[in-house]
Amino acid sequence: MSRKVQFVRAPRQLQSSILCTEKGKNVLLVSSMHDDAQINEDTVIVASLTIVSCAQVEDPCKTKSRVVADDKYCDKYWECDGGQAVQYDCPNGLVFAGKHRGVTEGCDYPWRSNYCEYPKVQINPPIGAEHCDWLYGIFGHETSCTRYWTCWNGTATEQLCIGGLLYNENAHSCDWPENVDGCQKHPLCNEDPNGNVPLGKSCNRYWQCQGGYPRLQRCPAMLVFDRRSLRCVVPPTEDCDIPTTTPPTPEEVDVRQDQHPPKRTQNNEYQEGQGQGRQRTRN
Repeated sequence: MSRKVQFVRAPRQLQSSILCTEKGKNVLLVSSMHDDAQINEDTVIVASLTIVSCAQVEDPCKTKSRVVADDKYCDKYWECDGGQAVQYDCPNGLVFAGKHRGVTEGCDYPWRSNYCEYPKVQINPPIGAEHCDWLYGIFGHETSCTRYWTCWNGTATEQLCIGGLLYNENAHSCDWPENVDGCQKHPLCNEDPNGNVPLGKSCNRYWQCQGGYPRLQRCPAMLVFDRRSLRCVVPPTEDCDIPTTTPPTPEEVDVRQDQHPPKRTQNNEYQEGQGQGRQRTRN
């Protein structure tokens, strides 16, 4: 069965091709320079009244970069493909940042800049995976304040904040403990989240609390840990005469195991090349 084809004449004030969205379909309004424009029924026939209300999107085929952002949705963009403007989706959780920008395919994390400011919105719903709210993003750990997850195409990699820092979900990065609210503390550091705690009967090892989390420390050579002043001093003390080496206690072994960072991938930073195996979503 043949498809019905209608002809419309573009308004005279229209000087260039305009792309827009009408009822979820892509609409191409051709330039007034053409005498008659043949538009397929599958595309949509629009009246001049609709033309006035339709938001303008720059034709990517008329730009140097050949890529332009969508005017309504920050997780979509238009690219010139074979002389035609084609709409693509950013990877789930990312928004369009510009050609050769962002972490992959010209898309970036929405919180890195003003990529998705009102009235623009993300139209695609989140696709969740284990430890990942979206397929791409950086997310807080479920049980630890010193760890977080980096998600790449739905694969979560556990990361560790070092140097006594905690993961700040608002900043999406490791931060000083005083800037992180509502973080659970380790029982050893309940009294002082940044103080020193004796390690059993050891004379040269102790716990140093950093933001509520213990880090195993050793006194410098020929010094011992004083349980009263909670610092390393010159012996003797009431409990220690000379520096000694004691086997690790069960408590020390448990906390040590909790401190071991996960194995990191070869590239800690995500590069654009990591997304090469993903096929772009074309609308």
